[in-house]
Amino acid sequence: MRVKINTDHHRGHIGMKILIAVLAALTVSNYARGATLEEDLARYVQIFNGDKNLHSDAADTFGWMGLSDPRLFDIIERRLLEEYQAARNDRQDKNRVARYIRALGFSGQTKYRPTLTKLLPDTIYQRFAAAALEDQPLYEKWNPIISNRASFDPKYSDDVNRVMNMLRSDDLMLKRVAAKRVFFANQDDMLLEMLAKDVRANYAITDPKLSDAVAWMVKALGNARKEQYKPLLQEVLAKAKDRGVARHAKAVLDEYARKGSQ
Repeated sequence: MRVKINTDHHRGHIGMKILIAVLAALTVSNYARGATLEEDLARYVQIFNGDKNLHSDAADTFGWMGLSDPRLFDIIERRLLEEYQAARNDRQDKNRVARYIRALGFSGQTKYRPTLTKLLPDTIYQRFAAAALEDQPLYEKWNPIISNRASFDPKYSDDVNRVMNMLRSDDLMLKRVAAKRVFFANQDDMLLEMLAKDVRANYAITDPKLSDAVAWMVKALGNARKEQYKPLLQEVLAKAKDRGVARHAKAVLDEYARKGSQ
C-alpha cells in the first residue's frame, strides 16, 4: 500500500493556519513579535516531544522554515526509527512516519543519510526516503539562506522574510519553493513585486530543468489576480519559449477573465 502525502512541501493555507495555532498556543507573545532561531527551535522541539497528532502539520512546514539543528531532527529521527515498523498497520501512522522521513531531508544534515538509506529497500517508505535523500544536499545549501535573520526586515512577518530571503537568492529551484509559499499561503504585496521581477527576468528560459520554477512563479503571481500584473502575464504568454511556462500564463489569464482582477 502506498502512503499519499504532499511531496511539494506545502499543504496550503489550512495546514499553515493549523501550525500557527499550534505555535501560538505554545508561545503567543514570541510568535507575535517574531522569533529567533532558538525560539523557533524550542517550539518545534516541544511539538515533536508532545502530541503525535500535531506532528504531520508541523513536519510539512520544514520545506520553508530553514531549520537544521540536530537538537530537533535527532528527536524526529528517533521517532522514525521507533515507529516505522509498527506504523505499517495504520494509515495515519504511516503518513506521519513518511513526514518524519521527509523532515530529515529538509534538515540538510548529512548525519541522517544512513537512516534514510536504510529505508530505500522498504516498499512502504522507499519513495519518501529517496525524495529525502535528494532534498538533503539542496537544503544543506538552502537552510542558511532561508533562515538568515541578518536580512530580515522588522516591518514584515518571519514568514514573509523567509520567502524574501529565498527570492533574493540566485537559485531558481529555491525560488520555486518561494513561489509555492506565495501561491499557497502568502500573497504579501512585497513578495508579489519580487516575483514579478523574477518572472520578467526568467520567463524566456529554455532549460527544462528550471522551467518548472518559472511556471510556479507565474502561477503564484497570477493567483493573486492583481490587475497590475496582467500585462506581464500577457507578455509571458506571447514570448515564453517553454510551453509549460506559456501554458501556466494562459491558465492564470483565463482565471482573470473568469473571476476578474482584484
